[in-house]
Amino acid sequence: MGFAAYMLSSVAVLAGLAALGFTAIRLAGRLVPGWTGAGLWVAVGVIATAVAVAAALLLGTFGLMTGWIYLLLLLLVASATWRWADLIPLSGGEEEPGRNAPEAPDRSSVLLTAVGLGIASLVLGLFAVEVWQKYGTGMTGFDSTWYHGPFAAGFAASGDTFSLHFLAPQFLSWFYPQNSELVHSLGVLGFGNDLLSPLINFGWLGGCLVAAWAIGRPYGAAPVSLAGVALVLGSAGMADQAGEARNDIVGVFFVLAALAILLNGSSGGRRLATGPLFLVALSAGLAAGTKINFIPAAVALAAGAVYLAGSARRGRAALLAIAGLAVGGAYWYLRNLIQSGNPLPWIDSAGPIVLPGPDQELGGRDAASVLSYLTDPGVITDWFFPGLAEGFGEGWILLLGLAAIGIVACLWSGSDSARRVGAIAGLALLLAWAAAPTSASGPAGAPEGFVSGLRYLAPALAVGLALLGSGVGPRSTFARGLVMATLVLLTPFVVFSGEARGLVEIVAAFVFAGLVFFVLAGSFWLRRRRSVSTEPALPPGTSLSDELRSSRPERVSRLRIGAAVAALLLLLLAGYGVQSRYFDNRYASPEFTTAGLSEAFVWARGIEGESIGTNATRQYPLFGKLLVNDVQYLGVPGPHGGFVKTDSCEQFREAVDRGDYRYLVLSLDRDSPKREFPREISWIEDDPAATELLRKSPTVVYELEGPLDPATCP
Repeated sequence: MGFAAYMLSSVAVLAGLAALGFTAIRLAGRLVPGWTGAGLWVAVGVIATAVAVAAALLLGTFGLMTGWIYLLLLLLVASATWRWADLIPLSGGEEEPGRNAPEAPDRSSVLLTAVGLGIASLVLGLFAVEVWQKYGTGMTGFDSTWYHGPFAAGFAASGDTFSLHFLAPQFLSWFYPQNSELVHSLGVLGFGNDLLSPLINFGWLGGCLVAAWAIGRPYGAAPVSLAGVALVLGSAGMADQAGEARNDIVGVFFVLAALAILLNGSSGGRRLATGPLFLVALSAGLAAGTKINFIPAAVALAAGAVYLAGSARRGRAALLAIAGLAVGGAYWYLRNLIQSGNPLPWIDSAGPIVLPGPDQELGGRDAASVLSYLTDPGVITDWFFPGLAEGFGEGWILLLGLAAIGIVACLWSGSDSARRVGAIAGLALLLAWAAAPTSASGPAGAPEGFVSGLRYLAPALAVGLALLGSGVGPRSTFARGLVMATLVLLTPFVVFSGEARGLVEIVAAFVFAGLVFFVLAGSFWLRRRRSVSTEPALPPGTSLSDELRSSRPERVSRLRIGAAVAALLLLLLAGYGVQSRYFDNRYASPEFTTAGLSEAFVWARGIEGESIGTNATRQYPLFGKLLVNDVQYLGVPGPHGGFVKTDSCEQFREAVDRGDYRYLVLSLDRDSPKREFPREISWIEDDPAATELLRKSPTVVYELEGPLDPATCP
């Protein structure tokens, strides 16, 4: 990517982000007037994401989602918000106090803050090193190359979000909700490639940590909540989120954000005003629109928000909650309903009622849930306990125990209703993990997929540890200090478990962590200085835009503006160097799959604008450097959105001819002692229209010069 094209794309992306930021800040000033600090910025993040997703879906439904049209729409939305946002009634108003709940001070708050920021900074540093490594290889995770990446590339190439993008026929993956992949596709629209994709989850991690702080803030223990959530997200069980397109951390953010807004809007027994209520449901809907295992927690949070609105306003509150859920996540389930007759095609019956949907096996691993093994002590001791140690470190019992304490403490009779709602959401996440058919997948008695499935448990632990701060905050200084000391002791066992890191990586992580800690600690110090100044406070109900305008003469100088512009320019120049490194190395030496498929991925780096048919599950690298190849899985569409593998030579040839492909990449997903190459090779190798370009077990690449001849079927 040349420098001029890179700078033009950067300006376009920054313009889109500025439009989103302005829109979100303006709307936050109406929906959560007078809010400050972490609670405010969580609300801004939820609004900005919702606007970005909703705008993309509006265009994508009609196949119009292109980069410049999308940017124009964002600018129009920002202009409309600037002109008409004041028509939205201020939320709360005469019914509730304007400002969100303040942090309860305590004598150890400075020390707790330093320790909490230190743990969070370390996790950010380790995460950043993983991101940097992916900028030297490309995204290599199985799910990123199987469906996250192809969905994002498909959205960006077609501009269409409503059609089904058929992939390898496993788990009916083309029906998955795709808010996260849609966000990645917006980065592709901005730069014409996936330059931003390895970085996006780093932003979600930061959002999770801000939300964690906001959850503990009303109870005087924000650093405890921050440290607890940081440990969960820094564990080996969530390590595959760094630099990848995995969406588990995305759902965690939306759940924590909904909980943060809920607690800041209703802690202390206050009724939840309409603005925060809508944002809770909106964030919960975004979680449900990201991954189906977040649906129970989303429903719990939205229902809890309605309850906290008070009995006199429950009808109106219920309508607002339904609207928020619908805006955040209903699109994908409505699409599924229209495409297959069932919003959740994985469920084929509801009691005696038979539901429509694809008539096919889910495929993939053998299904089994954690619940199904709870009466099997052998599996628990031989598989579950070692798996938990692998995912969360040798101190996993203590980590899980602290999360359980956080949930139980918030269910206790002395807890307020808002924290009880959060605890119920945590239990919903726990049950969703335990009941999921992939939580202990594998052969009977050997749940080989248990460790991989721990990423479904991590959201429940994150909620429990976030609530731990709210549970111990109102108690003694000793209780807060004891919990934080326990988290400190757990830190090395949790964040350094899993794959061994080299000395250079560890040093780089600590250097980055130190820089982050310096910036965060400095900002807290400046806030404390301002808090003791004689500057008069703005009255409750003041909008965020009014607050920013009132502070501009004193807090924003020409020097600061110049420094910000200089920092932005340096960041853009550094980004140009990063993108040069990225595209020089992206899938240049792929070592994450079979030798033959690796060579096919290297071959695809030199292919642009061509159509490729494949039977490989991991297909993302075949889209090419600039994601301009049209890659499709070779299968047979069926009724109700079904899609299955070809099971005969004739079916396979029909699939190839139907796609009008220029190239075929045929491979086994893994080396097999039973077969060196896939059976499809024998169905095509004698056809005169197919020219072999590459052969390395278990992969063959063909170039097609016309339709396949049915007469050459063996």
